[in-house]
Amino acid sequence: SAQSAVSAQCFSSSAQQDTRSGAMSSAQGCHFVFLNVKATGHVNPTLSIVAELKSRGCQITYFVDEELRGFVEAAGATWRPFRHGCFRPIDEAGIAKYVPEGTPTERYSENPHMAAAREAELQVPALLEDLAGLPKPTAIIHDPFISFGRVVAHVLGVPAIVTLTMPGPASMAKPKAVEDAWEAEPWVDGPRRAVIERYGFDIFAQGMPMEFYSPVLNLVTTIDELFMPPAPGHQAERFGSFPFKMVGLLAEPSVKRISNANVSVDSAAQEADHEAVVAAVDQALEAGRKAVYISLGTVATSEHFYRKDFGQFGKGNGLEDCTGRGFVQHVFRICFEVFGDREDLLVALSLGPQEDMLEGLPALPDNFIARKSLPQLQLLKRCSVFLTHAGANSMHEGLGLGVPMIVVPMF
Repeated sequence: SAQSAVSAQCFSSSAQQDTRSGAMSSAQGCHFVFLNVKATGHVNPTLSIVAELKSRGCQITYFVDEELRGFVEAAGATWRPFRHGCFRPIDEAGIAKYVPEGTPTERYSENPHMAAAREAELQVPALLEDLAGLPKPTAIIHDPFISFGRVVAHVLGVPAIVTLTMPGPASMAKPKAVEDAWEAEPWVDGPRRAVIERYGFDIFAQGMPMEFYSPVLNLVTTIDELFMPPAPGHQAERFGSFPFKMVGLLAEPSVKRISNANVSVDSAAQEADHEAVVAAVDQALEAGRKAVYISLGTVATSEHFYRKDFGQFGKGNGLEDCTGRGFVQHVFRICFEVFGDREDLLVALSLGPQEDMLEGLPALPDNFIARKSLPQLQLLKRCSVFLTHAGANSMHEGLGLGVPMIVVPMF
């Protein structure tokens, strides 16, 4: 299984480290430390890895925002918070220290990745203190959005392993001029130099904002046929020689999954509501109707993009001047027209966290069930069609379960 391949690779990497250090040589004593952002598609695949490693007798410590604590604990990890949050705009002290007076706010606070170097400067000393009282990590396992994972691994002398929940680095490729401009900003270059001076590690020597991969092992949740290797040029120069291993879809059914990390609700109430929706779908199928599932992911409806233009991220699809709300409402309006009030269909619609998502749209058709979040895997197993934004996890889950997809990509 994919999970077994993941754990085997982790143990292989740790065994190499053990040989050098003369430390533990069995899975029973391994301690893996996960570092991740609060994002549904970034965390869900790692929960299957956590469960597999836990079943093999490993100790797991998982750093992520508190909203996801219940999910990582259900998978078998010990949850720990980041002291300074994670993947957020640059902090006030960082602004005072690095941002020249008079700089327009949007230049340094519009996107969290602009704070990547500052995050490393803040997070590394805090993490090293938090880990000091725990068994030495066998490896640091982190998301590529985490700028400080390799720095911590470097200081501790352990491998860094990356979980890439997209088809590959090329899916994140941006023009070299854009990357160079980001890295030249004083609020990026300043903390970058501070990290080099304190820890002897340059986060941008082999990485770039949102792309901090590992020279040891990168686990990619896709298959060989869909893998997008580092693009020629800037990506290839920085991490073109890094090893990327395809591990396929990581969606263990027994693992408690996040429906939408941006939706804050009572866990028990959400579970009961999800069960009711699935029961309604089952009843419709028994009556001879077909089910359609519509979800445009968690990014467009997030606070970051809901009322802001996609900008550079949507340029490839001509959506640079489109907001998340505009994109989602356009798609929903068409779905209401095409699928609405058809007696042969039941449509499950995932809205996202925004309270005004349906304002300005025609009334919700009677054959639609709309919720802020829905149990995606359960619905995909039942639906005849999946309308999706083609996010990496949604795409792979649809393909893995053999569901025909209508694709409306954002990025």
